[in-house]
Amino acid sequence: MNLLGELQGLMVKYHFKPDKRLSQNFCISDELLEKLVSAAKLKSTETVLEIGCGTGFLTKKLQEKTRVIAIEKDDRLFDLLRTELAPKNLALRHEDFLDSQFKPGEFSKIVSLPPYSISSEVIYKILEIGFSEAYLVFQKEFAEKLLAEPGFEDYTTISVITQYFCEPEILFMVESNAFFPQPQGFSACVKLKSKKRFGDVSDEKKFIRFIKDVFRYKNKTLSNALQLCVPLLQKELGIDKETLKKKISGLKFKDQKVYLLEVEEFVELFLHLSKS
Repeated sequence: MNLLGELQGLMVKYHFKPDKRLSQNFCISDELLEKLVSAAKLKSTETVLEIGCGTGFLTKKLQEKTRVIAIEKDDRLFDLLRTELAPKNLALRHEDFLDSQFKPGEFSKIVSLPPYSISSEVIYKILEIGFSEAYLVFQKEFAEKLLAEPGFEDYTTISVITQYFCEPEILFMVESNAFFPQPQGFSACVKLKSKKRFGDVSDEKKFIRFIKDVFRYKNKTLSNALQLCVPLLQKELGIDKETLKKKISGLKFKDQKVYLLEVEEFVELFLHLSKS
């Protein structure tokens, strides 16, 4: 039986259908699952995290390779997974991934087809948790944002933060007919490889909040954008208006538009502003 037929059988057996509110598009392409698992090069000694297991088609393939921490929020799908999946190599958790807590080193890799509606939230969460490599399928447009370079329209907050933590790479494109129901347009498999950070940022959560605030004014010069960020700078870095003016005057790229700054320049900027 192909995966679409298997999915339809599970929908009848467990009385469910894809929930649009939860952005449920179930993978029905065995080829996609095989390519995703193959790309991750999993070792039996590793533990892999899967976010939003759905019907467990990917989970089963991961279980064949290594131990899996599988997270599913939906009540109906969790009951399905608990019944249909073998217990070997499996830690099944019934919770919202965005609220999940993990011990340091609890897993090393992430292989997942997360709901597209929470793509940004998933990225910020996994960067906060930490990992060695992640293999994730997103909508093509979102995937391209993760790799976008300064000066391009899709260069945004998430571009800077992702590239600060990781080396992002699009491995392959995925057609919409790999899912049921079909999402709009193409999807893309993205590899994120953790890397050594630029500079010496001691508080990365503050750095993320800083980037988010500055990028609200992405089309303004850095000098003007920073002056509009005074409330956050006062709260996070203890910088008042007069101190900010002095710090801005020493910046070599103060007249550059925000969306033209490189990731390294944002780090340099944050460290400059953080100095007492």
